[in-house]
Amino acid sequence: MLKIDRDLLGRPLRVDEPVEELGISSYDRLREAVKAGDTKTALDLIDYVQVEGKGLHDLYCDWVYGLLTWIADNCGEERLLDVLKMTKQTISAVFLDQLKNLKTKKQLLQWYTEQMRAHRSGPGETGKLTVREEEDRFVLSCDPCGAGGRMRRGGEVDGSPARTKPPFNLGTTKKAYPWSWGKKNVSYYCLHCSVWHELMAMQATGVPTRLVEEYDPDNPDKPCTLLFYKDPAKIPEMYYRRVGLTKPATGAQKPGGTK
Repeated sequence: MLKIDRDLLGRPLRVDEPVEELGISSYDRLREAVKAGDTKTALDLIDYVQVEGKGLHDLYCDWVYGLLTWIADNCGEERLLDVLKMTKQTISAVFLDQLKNLKTKKQLLQWYTEQMRAHRSGPGETGKLTVREEEDRFVLSCDPCGAGGRMRRGGEVDGSPARTKPPFNLGTTKKAYPWSWGKKNVSYYCLHCSVWHELMAMQATGVPTRLVEEYDPDNPDKPCTLLFYKDPAKIPEMYYRRVGLTKPATGAQKPGGTK
């Protein structure tokens, strides 16, 4: 019998008997409940699986943010660009290979939206997003982003404070760099959005994989809005200038360059 305690951690926790049931995956329990027509158990498990993996997700995001802060404090924050470039290059062999079949911006949007749902973005940290199509682009809005946004605002589900405040005090850029959108006070964690998806993608193909509309270091309550231009030629020059680049004269038609 499923047992869920809602008080021990301030969120649901499975407290099944260790030997008999604790090792059974929540996914399998949910499928069994649906097949058996046990609506109550199924609904309890739907609520539970929303948070079951979230604690580990948040811990790993915080871990990355902590590591980047240590590197900045002990090696100089200028080294963060090298660190982010190295990590992207390291994972690209698998990461980019997974995206090779995404031929249009619409498909790229669908994949990135999956990523942001998995980040538990949006109100209540449930993965709720706003997606709209405009004439020249798709727009994905996260309020907040479930990674950088949660760490800048604080955790809604666990009631934890912003990672940039006590007791965490994790770092933000002390200077403005091209790879921090030309701004200071940018969360070290959020830098990968500028470096990976804008700077490095533009340098490699002439086209960003996605763009952050406007990162406001002083307003964590502002939604994180991602832009996917259907035609690279229509990407405004300012998005290249803010990361220290010049827009190619003929918008490169690389993967994801058409609707």
